[in-house]
Amino acid sequence: MSKEHTLFGKPQKFQKDPSKTYIRKFRFFPCFAYAKLDAWLRSMSLLGWHLVDSNMISFLFELGAPKDKTYFTYTQMPREGGAYSIGLLYPGLEKTYGVKKKYSKLNKNEAKAYTTIEIDTKKIDIENHIGYKELVSDRNRLYKKLAIRNAIVIFVWLLVFIIAMVLDRFA
Repeated sequence: MSKEHTLFGKPQKFQKDPSKTYIRKFRFFPCFAYAKLDAWLRSMSLLGWHLVDSNMISFLFELGAPKDKTYFTYTQMPREGGAYSIGLLYPGLEKTYGVKKKYSKLNKNEAKAYTTIEIDTKKIDIENHIGYKELVSDRNRLYKKLAIRNAIVIFVWLLVFIIAMVLDRFA
């Protein structure tokens, strides 16, 4: 970690450059829709808006020359025992596929809450690189599985709550 990105050992928030133009967009992408998020971020970069910071619903873009940038979003989930953690399944993900930190403001920003990295398409052939295609496929499959599991848990809790309310009413 470089000194400008740390304060007492903790990553600092992204600092805006007053000479640059920024916009903040608000969108919500659940983990099973990360493929759509990656496509939206790419379309923004084609318009000249490059991602520099993000969290769950807020994305900060910096205006620059239009470029075709590829992004990859994933979530660290240590509380799930690692079963749904792409970071644990693919260690060194950012180094393997990411643009070097000195060339990418997004990858340099270590305080971002969302784990979105800018992919270095010079390192890999996005369409044909087997490892990258497996990575995207695993992410999409695992997060859909997680969403289905969570929906079932919520449904069961709701059902238990409704049954408890009905039984309490008749008691």
